[in-house]
This record gives sequence, structure tokens and C-alpha cells, in this order.
Amino acid sequence: MTTLRDIARRVERGSGILARRIGRALTPEGRPVLAIIRIGAVCLLAPPLYLAVERSPLLLAPLTVGIWCRRAWHAGAPAPIDPEQTRRQLVQAVLEMVGDRPGIHLSELYPRLLASPAAAHLDETRLRAALTDTGITIHRSMRVGDVEGRSGIKRTDLEALLRPSPHSPAPASSSTGGDAGQATSESGGERGGEQLETA
Repeated sequence: MTTLRDIARRVERGSGILARRIGRALTPEGRPVLAIIRIGAVCLLAPPLYLAVERSPLLLAPLTVGIWCRRAWHAGAPAPIDPEQTRRQLVQAVLEMVGDRPGIHLSELYPRLLASPAAAHLDETRLRAALTDTGITIHRSMRVGDVEGRSGIKRTDLEALLRPSPHSPAPASSSTGGDAGQATSESGGERGGEQLETA
């Protein structure tokens, strides 16, 4: 259900978009002469328009505001969601948090990711589902720096998901021995539906 706050936010967002469009139209990049002409025309038209509104405020002011709000409403419409783009943005956000390390533990990833724009709209349960939906492999036991034995995500898996190969399958779960000589049963990958260690 759309609330007044949602309407106000959309009009505010659209007003910003309209303002930027007007700014770009008045000052086209690389064309200073045209920018001067357009700004000059606006300066010439502004006083007569202001006088017209001042003489008939009950008619022109609401009409002007109404037209602006209507345009802003349409301009502020949310862009259609692209699932592939959303998936890549989440994978990229996780990869940036991994940095130069071989991976990241979920106990570190969850709080950082939930505080980032990429997952600010999610809670921990939905974030967990979003990670598995992207094809990210969760390893039950892995080492990151001096800490080992915690669930985490490997950088190599993330990099594989970002390679331009749309028809290739997602990286398979790890079936080799665990980090630091741990048993195979402790280092296998987890997928959606399994309980993940978060601490």
C-alpha cells in the first residue's frame, strides 16, 4: 500500500532528477556558447513568468506546482529490477569486502554487508537466502588469516561468478580436504536450506 511518505519520497526523488535534467539542458557539456544563450533566454523569461504568477497566484501557482509534481512523480518511478544486475552487485559487494584475502568468514561478512547499500533492505535471514540464490558457495570450515574453522566464502568462487560466462554452472561445492588439514566432512560447501554458522 502506497503511503503519503512513499509519495513524498518519490516526488522528491523525481524533483532531483528533473532539476538535473534542466541543468544539463541549460549547460550542455562542451558547448559554452549554447549554454550562455539558453541561460540568457531563461533570465529573460523568468521576470514575466514571475509577474504572471504574482498577479494570479490562486490560478497559476497551483497549476505550476501541479505540473511539476506530476512530472516529478513520473520521473521518480523506480527503475525496473534487473535480477542479473542485482546478483552481480551483491557478488561484487562481497568481493570488495574480501579484498586481497583468500576469503571472508560469515561472522564478519553479515554485519558489514547488512550495513552496506547492497543489502541494507535485508535482514540476516533474507541475506542468507540472497547469497545462496546468487550461486555463492558457503564453505563450512575455512581459514582467513589466523582464524580457521568458521563458515565463509572464498574469493575464487566470487571471481568465478563475475566472469562473463552466463551459461557456465555455478562453482561446485568443495569436496577436497579442509583448511589446515581438517577432515573432508568439515570443509564441504553448503547450499541453500542448510544451517550456516554465523559466529
